[in-house]
Amino acid sequence: MISFHNIPSKRKPFAAVIAALAILPWPALAAEEAEPVMLEKPLWELGAGAGVLVQPHYPGSSQHQTRGLGLPYVVYRGDVLRIGDGQTARAVAAENNFYELSLSFAAAFDADSDGNELREGMPDLDFIFEVGPQLVFSLADFQFSDTSYSELELSLQARAALSTDFSGVDHHGYVFEPMLRYRHYGFLSPQLEATVSIRPVWATRDVHGYFYDVETEFATATRTPFEASSGYFGTGVNFSGTWHINDKARIIAGIQTSFHHGAENRDSPLFEDDFTVGAAVGFIWSLFESKRTVMRP
Repeated sequence: MISFHNIPSKRKPFAAVIAALAILPWPALAAEEAEPVMLEKPLWELGAGAGVLVQPHYPGSSQHQTRGLGLPYVVYRGDVLRIGDGQTARAVAAENNFYELSLSFAAAFDADSDGNELREGMPDLDFIFEVGPQLVFSLADFQFSDTSYSELELSLQARAALSTDFSGVDHHGYVFEPMLRYRHYGFLSPQLEATVSIRPVWATRDVHGYFYDVETEFATATRTPFEASSGYFGTGVNFSGTWHINDKARIIAGIQTSFHHGAENRDSPLFEDDFTVGAAVGFIWSLFESKRTVMRP
């Protein structure tokens, strides 16, 4: 996903819940390549979660907003539809030990422009969601001498970006977002799962324009008209960790860094910082789970 928007909105609390559901390790020096580790897990889990997020208002913004959230915790590990479990929602079309072809989804919060100095008086940024195909390659799996294991994946993602205020839906072009992700299960401790990922992003003109266009009617003495171009958007480098307190409870924390050096529309009067940082911490408690189990990594 290209960004997080997290200025609180009194108009769309449901949007915050959906976006939050779509959210958020270095390898050991020696390891042997191994087959993917499959575990027996419940088909579905239901519970509750709470957390705090601190993130930029929009890509390249220097202003941050803190948001507290309480939301349901949902995991579904079906043959086709899969939700949560450390990943966003997706519908799997084909898979084996080496690749997965699926339809993936992502989401981001809305933002009230009056809460941002550079966008004051401009239209709000609505709740955004993305949908499109992804091809995930399993590059390597490692088993370590301390019984921990890890996986390295490459995902090629192409999605349509859409926005909504829940009275209609607008299309804003397309995003291409390859991602390299390393995940280590049992990193330093059997209870800790650690992940690092890197995501360069390219997008069409309409996606850039949604964040950086300034139409003549919204121009001011310090905000000149601007029309965005397609191209490179920026690169996200994300770090996250999950501490499994027990089989039912876990603590999750993450840091999202975004690098916009060389981005196509850095000349926009709405663009401020080449480097931004967001952070999140949360608690998840699984209350119910199915008796039926499935084998999943």
